[in-house]
Amino acid sequence: MKKFVAVISCLLLTVLIVGTKATEVQAKDKTEKVQRLVNSKEIKTSDFFVDAKWLKNQLKEDDKTVVIEASYGEGKDYKKAHIPGALHMDTMEIENEESNWNILSADTCKEVFLKRGVTKTTPVVIYSSDINAAARVAFVAYWLGVDQVKILDGGLKAWEKADYKVEKGEEKATAAKDFGGTVPGRPESLISTSADLVAAKEKNPELVLASVRSWKEFIGKTSGYSYIENAGEPEGAVYAKSSKTSADVAQLMNNDGTVKEPTKIFAAWEKWGITPDKEVAFYCGTGWRAATAFFITKQEGWKDVKLFDGGWFDWDKAHQKDPSKYPVQIGDPRDKDKLEILN
Repeated sequence: MKKFVAVISCLLLTVLIVGTKATEVQAKDKTEKVQRLVNSKEIKTSDFFVDAKWLKNQLKEDDKTVVIEASYGEGKDYKKAHIPGALHMDTMEIENEESNWNILSADTCKEVFLKRGVTKTTPVVIYSSDINAAARVAFVAYWLGVDQVKILDGGLKAWEKADYKVEKGEEKATAAKDFGGTVPGRPESLISTSADLVAAKEKNPELVLASVRSWKEFIGKTSGYSYIENAGEPEGAVYAKSSKTSADVAQLMNNDGTVKEPTKIFAAWEKWGITPDKEVAFYCGTGWRAATAFFITKQEGWKDVKLFDGGWFDWDKAHQKDPSKYPVQIGDPRDKDKLEILN
């Protein structure tokens, strides 16, 4: 009987201890703070990422501010719920298959923004359910020369979480006629094609070509895209840890859709020679993911960053035509014995 009581006591004690530890873990999880790039109390005029509170105040203070919801297609989700006054922009207006998914001409893109009342001096805030879509459209605005380009961190979810109202339907834009400056206003931010990248590398052999693609894409295990047959990377590319698949930048994001505070990711990049003192060109498959990395680094004070818009899609096409001019690497470039160069 004593043995039975002792066994029961031990079992109860074990349950108590395990239960206590589980509670501690849960309590820790609940109190653990999400480390975000954007801090409401520290948002500066020069920042590219802003939060819902900042946008709410901006709309009160400056009625010339234009808010754009960016997504592919006709904007079905936009019509169901959007930030009051926000205008939808189909990403196909600034790129298309005929252009190899590269950004269209500056004049074409200028008209897309003028149609929505955006000029050089118009404050513009862009959001999307996909951070990469928002960054893509924001990059075009920045490249054109719009003075104040912002991205709403967390998108519509962050707006709704702040308990701000949304509207349904579609807003009507008041078009502008004169952009107010030559386009593109910031031509140095864009490396459009593979030929442009080769020229940039000739001008600066130390230029760092940073791939924000997933590791499997980077080492040539997969192209990442149904419409890209071949896998690999431009020779000389280094790995900027950002994506888990070709459709995300999960390594840069918190679970709530906000951008992570980038100290840890920058430390990972540094091991590959990607540092703020160098000229860095970010790329992915067709420019979307790279645009997010571009703006994160710009916000953190990196001075000489660029977007290689053509990415792997354009480089692969160029390689098929002239492999010696556009060589491809397959494998981990840190292991020279196993790295394969196709030229």
